[in-house]
Amino acid sequence: MDGFKNIEIKKFRGIDLLKVDDFSRVNVFLGQNNSGKSTVLEAIHMLAGMSNPEMPQNLNRIRAKNFYANFSDVFYLFHNMDVKNTPEFIAEQFDGNERKLRLNMTYSFDEKEMMSQSNPMNGGLPVSETKVYLNTLEMNFETNEQGVVKRRQSSITVKPDGMLSDKKIAKGYLEKYQTVYLTTEMWSINLPAALSALFKRKQKDIVLSRLHLFDNRVADIDILQDDVYVDFDNMPEKLPLRMVGDGMRRYLHMVAASANPMNNVILIDEIDNGLHYSAYAKIWKAIFELAVAYNKQIFVTTHSKETLAYLHEMLEENTDYQQELRLYTIEHTLKKGLQAYKLTYEGLKGACAGDIEIRSAVR
Repeated sequence: MDGFKNIEIKKFRGIDLLKVDDFSRVNVFLGQNNSGKSTVLEAIHMLAGMSNPEMPQNLNRIRAKNFYANFSDVFYLFHNMDVKNTPEFIAEQFDGNERKLRLNMTYSFDEKEMMSQSNPMNGGLPVSETKVYLNTLEMNFETNEQGVVKRRQSSITVKPDGMLSDKKIAKGYLEKYQTVYLTTEMWSINLPAALSALFKRKQKDIVLSRLHLFDNRVADIDILQDDVYVDFDNMPEKLPLRMVGDGMRRYLHMVAASANPMNNVILIDEIDNGLHYSAYAKIWKAIFELAVAYNKQIFVTTHSKETLAYLHEMLEENTDYQQELRLYTIEHTLKKGLQAYKLTYEGLKGACAGDIEIRSAVR
């Protein structure tokens, strides 16, 4: 299996330092809200696309922010919003090679006088306001392949008005990873285009067979006028995908992303959000089937205990997938800071049998 064996994250968003070891094919991150689960996915996304200087923009877009609008969007990437805290990511791959990424930025200040409106006791006297503007953001990355270390840099330059001025991509480097980031609010793939590409490669039968496992009423799927339509048995006409349930839409995105031979790392944030419980077992089985069939590495986050129960149930019925699972509880501790506590299938089995809480624990 290709992919990441472990990762170390430093000074990134709310994470001061976190090490996660012993990744497998399917990796599930557990934890309370704001524990850092999504930030771990973002770190993997950054490291997998470390030569792309627009990757931070992509992450802020996913979090519904405008990267180039103003400086405040940028310093959310830095721990405690302090640009002196340089984000750094280090990972070992299953092939034994290593990669590192550091974010560095330069910025400028603009001090202007303005009339005070927030403090009436000031008497309306002019006060100074300092604005901070991003100048450049550098992606300084390093590869260590069989002991040969190479350092490169990609960067973007931004105008004072927040618009992109220039982009430089490191020459002589071809990225081996391509990630797809799937969230409840935003999908990082164009589904009609992705399905069209699969159909062109004569893989429509693969998509249909996977979709039929999710809902055996599905007879066909088509791209009509740049939209996805699903044909159900006993329905008078095909339905646009937007009229179908969330579970099928998310499932179809996963199928399209995983069947694409270019995508080798799939990131799924809050997999259970907005789904009916009846879809949980189908989604979990689909994740493992797709990961094994198409040789993908998949990272998932959840904080739903019910979802984990269905994961355990699915693995009980599909024993071949048990060894492919790793679970990590991400938790803030008083003595050791942020930690990732690992469980295998046996740990999940014991927790479910004893009704033991594994999403969070006092340590």
